[in-house]
Amino acid sequence: MESEREAARRAIKRRNWLAHLWREWIVESRRPIAPVFARPTPDTWKNDDLTAAWLGHSTVLINFFGVTILTDPVLFPRIGIRLPFLTIGPKRLTEPALTFAELPPIDLILLSHAHFDHIDRRTLKLFPESTRVITASRTRDLLRGTKFCEVIELGWNESVLLTPRGCALEIRALQPKHWGARLQYDVHRGYNSYVILRNNRRIIYGSDTANTDAFAKLNDGEPYDLAIMGIGAYDPWIWAHSTPEQAVAMADAAGADFIMPIHHQTFRLSVEPFREPIERFTRALAKSPERIALREIGQTFILPR
Repeated sequence: MESEREAARRAIKRRNWLAHLWREWIVESRRPIAPVFARPTPDTWKNDDLTAAWLGHSTVLINFFGVTILTDPVLFPRIGIRLPFLTIGPKRLTEPALTFAELPPIDLILLSHAHFDHIDRRTLKLFPESTRVITASRTRDLLRGTKFCEVIELGWNESVLLTPRGCALEIRALQPKHWGARLQYDVHRGYNSYVILRNNRRIIYGSDTANTDAFAKLNDGEPYDLAIMGIGAYDPWIWAHSTPEQAVAMADAAGADFIMPIHHQTFRLSVEPFREPIERFTRALAKSPERIALREIGQTFILPR
């Protein structure tokens, strides 16, 4: 009987969420987008540091000791299905911390999965052919119409060694607890989290995932310098996204020194309040607040030497 009540509660939440999205996408189309908290200055970053700035949602700009990486770039006011002169989908709550014109040259783009808030074709079409791309298995077709000359698909537990600008960089893919379909029926598509390695330093890019032991399996006794973990869109989508507390627990299980919370404050994809994810994340790390890489869109983290 309890499971029936739970199923009914979830059904009501989903209906409320759909009504909420209809209001957000249609009725609130004239709502202004809030200005960003801060703006990074990547032209001042040093190539002998690990530096990362959160540009909004799951878009993180990283200078990994001289190699420039951008995760899941989404820079336009809306995400969703693109029609002539119109995008049908969620509108940004907060503007991106940098425009495309303000980005430094990007060596590598990491794409985690096919959802519209992670593979945004409109943004990706802006990048030149010199930018390399790593994406999940069976998602290469979504990049048709872009200028990229090199697109590498990685399946779970696969890795690739790259040498952008002569710098050795290894990317390993792992299986999060999520799903990869862009539309309803293309469930064949892959979905990844990643480990990024360079100069014996390591970053975890968790992207979207529900609670899973996949990150605990990464723990080999050596620390990861930074774990970039999604902390939003868990209500009612807890089966596909983690709570802030779960994100911290997964980063802890992997052995991460610092944690960067992403996937919140940018698009209204669920029903939890705007500030709830970062407030819960901050409370979860109340005993070690120095491990919080940043809290707001536009802030920059520099790995302490």
